Amino acid sequence: MSPRNTSLEVFLHGRHIGVLTGSGLRMSFRYDPDVIAEYGAASILLSLSLPIDRKKIDGPAVYNYFDGLLPEGQVRSHLAAENGLSTPDALGLLAILGADCAGAVQALPSGMTPDAPVDSQLMSADEVVRVVEALPTWDLPEDFAITASLGGIQSKVLLSRRRNGWAWPARGTVSTHIIKPEPLDSPVPHLIAAEDWALKVAAAAGLPAAKAHVEMFGSREAIVVTRYDRTPDGDRLHQEDFTQALALASTSKYETSTAPPSRLTQLAKAAGPHTRDDREFRRTLLRSVTFNLVIGNGDAHSKNYSMLIRDGGELELAPLYDLAPTLLLYAPSNNAGHVVGGQSRLNYLTLEHVVREGVAWGMEAGDAQATAIAVLESVERAAATVPAREEIGFLGELVTARAGDLLNGGTARRAIAGQAPVTP
Repeated sequence: MSPRNTSLEVFLHGRHIGVLTGSGLRMSFRYDPDVIAEYGAASILLSLSLPIDRKKIDGPAVYNYFDGLLPEGQVRSHLAAENGLSTPDALGLLAILGADCAGAVQALPSGMTPDAPVDSQLMSADEVVRVVEALPTWDLPEDFAITASLGGIQSKVLLSRRRNGWAWPARGTVSTHIIKPEPLDSPVPHLIAAEDWALKVAAAAGLPAAKAHVEMFGSREAIVVTRYDRTPDGDRLHQEDFTQALALASTSKYETSTAPPSRLTQLAKAAGPHTRDDREFRRTLLRSVTFNLVIGNGDAHSKNYSMLIRDGGELELAPLYDLAPTLLLYAPSNNAGHVVGGQSRLNYLTLEHVVREGVAWGMEAGDAQATAIAVLESVERAAATVPAREEIGFLGELVTARAGDLLNGGTARRAIAGQAPVTP
């Protein structure tokens, strides 16, 4: 299969903002003249990595941003094969999936507009179960076409919640929820229950976090997550993840080099001028990093942090999502995702590393320390009170102990003395 030459019309909040052209790994994007005139060159509208420019924008930043809207791994390979495309053909895949993406961006074939989306198709309970049970492949009714996309490697389905049940988001319809079943081949046991628990601990600790609950769909247990980039009225909120903001490929979502400046330092300094309060933005980011450390999240990479982009280019950190204490469920999951204070291994990170990282962003040492300590103390209380299911019941005691370890200046333990190891 060879990449297809094509072009796509790009919309933001339903407004045409530019044209995406190219083939294969080469893409170009040009902003509309009226958008340039209204917002001005160098303004942030679509992405921190793609400021408005009067000239056509070429280079890897374009491909990495738009490719970052697409799923990864087995899901992407399956969708490409189903549509006769090569896996790297981001343009071809977006032509099929770009009607409903993360944030408020839509990429549509020429001649199509988002002005009059097809009504969502109400699904029977059996149809919903059939779709969820079939993941990571698809078993869809004949009149259900996949036209929505979300980044990430986990198998998921995007649906719209209606008063009378679930609906399939037909082309251009806003999806409102993400349904992720327990992975069939993950080495991490009880991942869905643990993610649900971690999100509730974050909320109890006073941190903004996506809302979710666990539900059975036939034989598959799944977490149902309310999309934070959608309003209760079904409008889109624009956002991008850190790989897109830093013009990184999705395949580079884990930071591998410890050479300064760290990836988080680059992000904090690039985003700061576009925030309402750059000091509070850094505090919020440090709170998120501290939380992922204390719960042992080995999947806190650059696709699992995002920013909301308000009209006019104001940036703010998105709520926490895709949280899971993977290290505490599967010992090899020891990668922090980002380098923090020169260290990228969860087993070796301490409060000192977190403070050092905050200082690298421009925070005062006392501010960074107070911010991190406040999170650890809040999590210490929350983890002890948020109930967990029996199979992951040990997490409350363990995360509470980990918070104490970090507050005392040490590394955080991975198990409670005498606790039996977790098995899939």
